[in-house]
Amino acid sequence: MCSHREAHSRWAERWWQLHRETQAILDQIEGRTNLVASTFDKICELLIELEYLDSSDQDLIVTDSGKMLARIYGERDLLVAEALRLKIWDNLDAPSLAAMAAALVYEPRRDDENFEPRAVKGNFQESFTKTQQLWDELEGLSKKYKLPRSSRLEMDLSYPIHRWATGAKLDLVLESADLLPGDFIRWCKQIIDLLEQLAKASEEPISAKARDAVDLVKRGIVAYSYYA
Repeated sequence: MCSHREAHSRWAERWWQLHRETQAILDQIEGRTNLVASTFDKICELLIELEYLDSSDQDLIVTDSGKMLARIYGERDLLVAEALRLKIWDNLDAPSLAAMAAALVYEPRRDDENFEPRAVKGNFQESFTKTQQLWDELEGLSKKYKLPRSSRLEMDLSYPIHRWATGAKLDLVLESADLLPGDFIRWCKQIIDLLEQLAKASEEPISAKARDAVDLVKRGIVAYSYYA
């Protein structure tokens, strides 16, 4: 009889436990890898349907629209690309384009659910409605391909940003936005980031309007925050 039987038994038990744990981790990694690959294939199918990718040859080819999409990043990149391609925002001036960018990036607090945002005058409402309809269509495609869904657009910050972009004083803008200065600056930076993407990814007239909108939003305390 082995004099180290109990020690060997404990090591064998430990080895089997580690083996089971390792196998469980490997199975988990394989499952996630398969999920990533499946999701990638579904995204490609959606982009082929929208003509951002061309599958006429054996290899996928990035179309001109796809190259434009590649210059846009963020959760709503496809919505932004489609809006640019369909020229939904061409009738917006620079302050209204900034307001649209606010609707695309802003995520309201839970306690803001009953908040009734003020409407931005001019062509904004028509463009926002078309953008929301476009979002509905893309959500339908996401459902078709079993891809993650996104949240609806929110106008809560659009009116305050429009006021800020047209030269309103900070205290009046903060009052209409119901935001602290730090939160307002944080959202403005996200809006500016999206506007800079629009300036690079789009053609005229949006490109020039986006550059103008950046200058209109990046003023006062917002501009100072970039150097503080």
